[in-house]
Amino acid sequence: MDYLYNAYAKLFGVDTSPDGTQGDFQTPRKIVCFGNVLLDRVVPLQDLELLKRNDVTLGSKGEMDMEKLNNITTEAASGSTCQHNLGGSALNTVRILKQLDTPAQFFGAIGADKAGEHVRSIIEEQGVEARLQKIEDVQTGQCLCLMHNDNPTLYACIGASAHFSAKELRHAALHSTQSFLRPIERKQILYVEGFFVPQREEVCDYIMQELVRERRHLALNLSAPYIVSQNFEKMMELAQRALLIFGNRQEFEELARMAGSENVEQMARKLLESGNKIILITNGASGVQLATNYVDELSPPGHLRFEDYRAQSADYLVDATGAGDAFVAGFLHDWLKKRSLSECVRNGCNVAAKVVTQVGCNLP
Repeated sequence: MDYLYNAYAKLFGVDTSPDGTQGDFQTPRKIVCFGNVLLDRVVPLQDLELLKRNDVTLGSKGEMDMEKLNNITTEAASGSTCQHNLGGSALNTVRILKQLDTPAQFFGAIGADKAGEHVRSIIEEQGVEARLQKIEDVQTGQCLCLMHNDNPTLYACIGASAHFSAKELRHAALHSTQSFLRPIERKQILYVEGFFVPQREEVCDYIMQELVRERRHLALNLSAPYIVSQNFEKMMELAQRALLIFGNRQEFEELARMAGSENVEQMARKLLESGNKIILITNGASGVQLATNYVDELSPPGHLRFEDYRAQSADYLVDATGAGDAFVAGFLHDWLKKRSLSECVRNGCNVAAKVVTQVGCNLP
């Protein structure tokens, strides 16, 4: 048995000892999240000269090659304080769930580099349950957040995360002593962030075709409009298979446009025709729209309904980064406690309102 644990530790680069530490794989969690691992670097900007020199627009978001990202980070941090945090959408959700006392487990990949070591040390310090595949000769993913007058400019390179292996995930799922899966008759959520979908189609197919069934449900976060448009077929396939779909209005509008629907409501109706679904459309301070035909987990689809909820007002806004990830955590935390959908939405809003008062995706 010790041989198996040690072999698995080398494979995933984590402590797999069955003593209740980071590698406590003997207790499959109700929520398992798949996403990119990023080392976030937050740097305040006094002016916009750095952005202009690098042809970057204030407030823009996207992906950038690692060399350019590192060069901008080095230049930005040379005259200012650089804060380091764990980043990645699904990893943010796992971290907030832990703070809410709902243990969740995260799957991702890091490089065999100093950034990967830094990520691992933060994960261990925070007590996050993570299975991290270590990828040789590829840098750990990084995200740079340049803050100017409370307006973040965000660019990332997912690095090693792009090499997350379906083969190793299959091994983890099928290995009796290491499986992260609950029996199919017991509730479990397999949560996939949209940022994880590009270059991981094989992994997504394996999750949908082999792991999601009966009470083992798929949850999807659309993550960004460009993710939806550039990966539309796979994102729509995931959305049709998912019980829970999270995203902001811009992301759902892009999904509707790509699907040929006139508006988000029409597209939601089409998705709801494929079975039980809970669709959550966030719209910042304007609140949340719920579209669903969900009655309860074991009942057939009920009547379609749309409900609007006001957002919880934040005491003060410091950093809105990760608010959507926090909403997901708050919603799932209550959903697993069998609370009503309205209670779940309100708790998601409440958690998000607390997170935006902190730097990074953290609860006070």
